[in-house]
Amino acid sequence: MARVSSLLSFSLTLLIFFHGYAAQQAQQAQQAQQGQQFPNECQLDQLNALEPSHVLKSEAGRIEVWDHHAPQLRCSGVSFARYIIESKGLYLPSFFNTAKLSFVAKGRGLMGKVIPGCAETFQDSSEFQPRGGEQFEGQGEEGQGQGQGERQRFRDMHQKVEHIRSGDTIATTPGVAQWFYNDGQQPLVIVSVFDLASHQNQLDRNPRPFYLAGNNPQGQVWLQGREQQPQKNIFNGFEPEVIAQALKINLQTAQKLQNQEDNRGNIVRVEGPFGVIRPPLRGQRPQEGDDDDEGRHGRHGNGLEETICSARSTDNLDDPSRTDVYKPQLGYISILNSYDLPILRFIRLSALRGSIRQNAMVLPQWNANANAILYVTDGEAQIQIVNDNGNRVFDGQVSQGQLIAIPQGFSVVKRATSNRFQWVEFKTNANAQINTLAGRTSVLRGLPLEVITNGFQISPEEARRVKFNTLETTLTHSSGPASYERPRVAAA
Repeated sequence: MARVSSLLSFSLTLLIFFHGYAAQQAQQAQQAQQGQQFPNECQLDQLNALEPSHVLKSEAGRIEVWDHHAPQLRCSGVSFARYIIESKGLYLPSFFNTAKLSFVAKGRGLMGKVIPGCAETFQDSSEFQPRGGEQFEGQGEEGQGQGQGERQRFRDMHQKVEHIRSGDTIATTPGVAQWFYNDGQQPLVIVSVFDLASHQNQLDRNPRPFYLAGNNPQGQVWLQGREQQPQKNIFNGFEPEVIAQALKINLQTAQKLQNQEDNRGNIVRVEGPFGVIRPPLRGQRPQEGDDDDEGRHGRHGNGLEETICSARSTDNLDDPSRTDVYKPQLGYISILNSYDLPILRFIRLSALRGSIRQNAMVLPQWNANANAILYVTDGEAQIQIVNDNGNRVFDGQVSQGQLIAIPQGFSVVKRATSNRFQWVEFKTNANAQINTLAGRTSVLRGLPLEVITNGFQISPEEARRVKFNTLETTLTHSSGPASYERPRVAAA
């Protein structure tokens, strides 16, 4: 009996050992595979100002996509796209596999998002007017068993629609369908960063749009193997009979939802007025019947309106009243993080908006806990970036429409070379932090003079100048070295 017990114990120990060894080998194989797929992806010895690599043309605009396989974007774990929507152009609803942070670079328009499980809180004033003998518009045969007096008719009701304008920053969570409409006269330009490395992306590191309407005749040219395959909308994959049964519509209408013969792309032109329920613009008085708070925000709730459904997802970074750093003779910088827009805590992204005049400089700094994607919205600047090896990996001009990634810890300095240089930075942390190399709150200012003297082998007087000459914190003049002999008094 003792021998059987010993053999059983030994067998169990051996089984546990082999199970642990097999798990360890599998983990090592997975790590090795990941290492082969992205070997030293952040060992960057050279950065470049990037232009779009693919252009997807549509009837009323185009989508420009950057190559997310570029080393600096792959290191940052993001992809980038620019949407150019012409006047009366409608970007049809789609959703992505990962979080997205967008910035309206030019123009104005409307935006709508459909959040799963939330009520249609935008309803027109003629909603639910009884009309005996009629059923709900579009209602199928199931509704015919209801009493004639209970049948009512309504025009429309939908989820929230927002006015957007230049400077707006828009946070969008994965899987949330979103659409845009340009109701202005000039093109509506929106740039977006997609966080492919996010924990919410359960697929691979590729941006994957899912179209609810429309199509992409050119295909997902950025995906290997999909270059020559036209991308259809989701309805196209189902049998028309299934769509007809699910939506309780006839077969002909179900086939139209598949857009099989539609080659307009994903940005289409709206003919005639665009009659969605929308709030009045700021400063306008609501029309009669629109000031009913209960009617606009919905009579029937599902218990989530004060959390997910009503979460604010837009903030304007061009609003002068919310500037964080402001010097009239130099420029301004505005920061948007989860303290300003709480939804950013969920998607783990943030943004910075900058505008500086000619010869103004943003003091050398680095991102302590985030990668940054810098997109130029106007003007030109000279930028230098230094990597972890102490090498200058970028030293050149950037201009409107160009993009450059600044990896975590890489130090960067910007100097405007045109009358005005404006940019937006998307950062891969909800509360990105920066450290500066010069200025009143810099790392040098926090070091003892003895450390500076011995670390750089300079005299105590030189160490004092290094530590105390720059009194600004963020923005300064980029004048010649001769002007640095005496400290200057500054407020920002």
